[in-house]
Amino acid sequence: MSSPRRIVVQLRPGTDGDATHTPKAGVYEQLDPPTLYLEKIGDQWMQARGEAQPGVKYTLESLPAGYTLWQRPRSKDPKHLDKYLYGHPGKKAFDSPNRFFPHFQHLMDNGDSMGCPCTLCSGSSGVLPSTKARSSSVATSNASSRPSSSQSSARAFPAPAQAHLQHPTQPEPTFPAFRPVAQPPTTFMPAPSMQYKGRPKLVSTGMDTTRVDEEGSPDVYRNLINKLRRHERVDEAIEEPFSMDWRTEQELLPELRRKVNENPQWVPRAGDIVLYVRDLPDDVHILRYPVIGDYRMYDEKEKQWLDQPVWEAGLVSQTPAEEVTINDVCENGQKERNVTYSGVRVEPLPDVNSTDKSLSKRHKYIPVRHTRPFILWKHFLHHHKKLHPTILNAQTITATMSLTGKYRFTGVWPEASIYCRAMYLGYEMLAVGDAVRLLPNASRGQTTSTDILIIKSIRLKWSNLDSASENDWDEGRPYNSAVWIYGAAYTSDPSRQNKEWFSDSQSSQAADDYGDWYPLHPPSKELAIPYSRVIGRLYERNAMALWLNIKSGDCDFLDAGREALVESRDFARQHDIRISSRPDAKWHWADSRAQALDLHTVNGLDVSSHDQLRDPTEWRKKIKIMEGLTTTKVVPIAKPTSAPGLTSRSMRGFMAPTLSDLPVRSQLSRISNTTSASSRATGSSTGGSAAIRRSRKRTSRIVVLSSDEENEEDDAINEEIRQGTRIIDDAPGVQPKKARVQVAIGLKQQR
Repeated sequence: MSSPRRIVVQLRPGTDGDATHTPKAGVYEQLDPPTLYLEKIGDQWMQARGEAQPGVKYTLESLPAGYTLWQRPRSKDPKHLDKYLYGHPGKKAFDSPNRFFPHFQHLMDNGDSMGCPCTLCSGSSGVLPSTKARSSSVATSNASSRPSSSQSSARAFPAPAQAHLQHPTQPEPTFPAFRPVAQPPTTFMPAPSMQYKGRPKLVSTGMDTTRVDEEGSPDVYRNLINKLRRHERVDEAIEEPFSMDWRTEQELLPELRRKVNENPQWVPRAGDIVLYVRDLPDDVHILRYPVIGDYRMYDEKEKQWLDQPVWEAGLVSQTPAEEVTINDVCENGQKERNVTYSGVRVEPLPDVNSTDKSLSKRHKYIPVRHTRPFILWKHFLHHHKKLHPTILNAQTITATMSLTGKYRFTGVWPEASIYCRAMYLGYEMLAVGDAVRLLPNASRGQTTSTDILIIKSIRLKWSNLDSASENDWDEGRPYNSAVWIYGAAYTSDPSRQNKEWFSDSQSSQAADDYGDWYPLHPPSKELAIPYSRVIGRLYERNAMALWLNIKSGDCDFLDAGREALVESRDFARQHDIRISSRPDAKWHWADSRAQALDLHTVNGLDVSSHDQLRDPTEWRKKIKIMEGLTTTKVVPIAKPTSAPGLTSRSMRGFMAPTLSDLPVRSQLSRISNTTSASSRATGSSTGGSAAIRRSRKRTSRIVVLSSDEENEEDDAINEEIRQGTRIIDDAPGVQPKKARVQVAIGLKQQR
């Protein structure tokens, strides 16, 4: 009988393997190839995917990068060899393929191990697959927010190169489309080797203070480059535990990823630049005027056309907290809460070339139907004689780019790549998993946009690291930087189809209503394009039809806004002084969205570069205490002991006395005690003087009275309280002291 056919299964990009995690030499022997794991994991994975065929066996092409299989003789039975899989970032080993499979499947589905349900990542709450592997839908974030300090804070760059095809199964990891987050990201906890007293012997790149940035935090990117120089191959997650910005983003990113995954692509995102109308009554809509083709307000109740709306350009700083549907494009609908929660907060966009940022303070909460994508500005404004100043401000920032959510560093010396969750390009935020429109390729005779790309990964690529200066702050030669977007490309042009490239994979939900799509490359490869070829997100066809109020046959929605984008990029290169002041510069790269737009405030709060209360040094001190990386002694909580004292005595004798035995505080004593406590808590010396000032407004006299001198009304109240109070005395031999009652009588100061 012939042996079953065995098929090699290709890995998806993504790994968390640590190649430095290996057993001690001498006892262990490496197994290469790791046949046991390749075959068992291959069969389990194909079964979990529902693609296994009867009579066919499967084997993985390799283990995820960084994982190796080792064996050693069992101590009680040397003939038996125990096998262990090393490479887990937690410095733990898998003892069987069955334990490794949930971790492997999570890597293939999510690109990294954050939120992995396996027994090594989740401990006792981890899962083991049954006879049929179970899939995991848990995904969490491990992005980095603080920009690379190895680059200048903002730079202008020439246009990138042309696109090229690349095989997706290289060792560099990617991250799939944003998925719902089942649990918040775990707080960074140092490995045992990082919990040190005094100078550490071994620290991670995110905690190594050998190189620091301008704020004194560890320069994780320079540390990673130096590590790549030493080891020649590095593939690890980017973590910045000493950065409060990075820690904050770990809390915010899961919610952002959830919204990006759940909402259609036409819904405004935080950081987007939109056209908007401040005031628009419920019965008034913005429609295309059939006579001359411009866009005007139409009163549906009165059945009459009104004037053109006043369009402004603004930054979306808050997105709707309620669910958004396609009906929100043209009507307000019935919302559970007011516009503060159901709408978007828009802040007028200030001039990037001016120090006056007062426009940002004129924010307004508006329904979603008041907004339009700014890329369509030429459709809505081409008949306007006078434009609002914010429109030109928005055009000026069209040639800006910034990356966000840097989560993984991988490289082979002297080249490296940083993987990012998303990026801001001109007006819009582009995230992994988005469908984006591409500019036509003039070299192939294309004149209109017909191609789209489903983003699989966004990469900042560094090259010529060996020729660059090791000092990022000197005038030496820098390394080369380029941003490329990788993904699956499709075209709506049937003349460019190749039947050999067809597969069962779907293009995108946003592209479903645009007709048939034809792949532009084999399914085993990805198309790599420079970011400058991207027009913007592909908005759903029904949303485009409602915005433009045009029949689908009268307008090519795939090409809508392309001419306006090209015109605005040329305008930006002439009017953005950060670009125009540099020879041959065509783009402005920024470390953050706020820096790209030169904002001083967002949501009424100062951004980091303009926050006068920002104190990174104090943050790092507190982080070290949180992580146990300081020798500061913490006073332990008192525990009951056998020694005499309050902790060993019965508390029954400490019951409250009767009301007549309680002293009454004067107004002055209350003010003094409150102020001193506040002063101690804040470390400020101004509290005492404040109390003195308040005491001068109202003087007090303290009169000592006995219980017999109280009025009849107070006696009645006290007697009622005494009757309901039970006094317990454990020490009958001790005579209680008779308290004096102090009554504070406030007298208004005479002027």
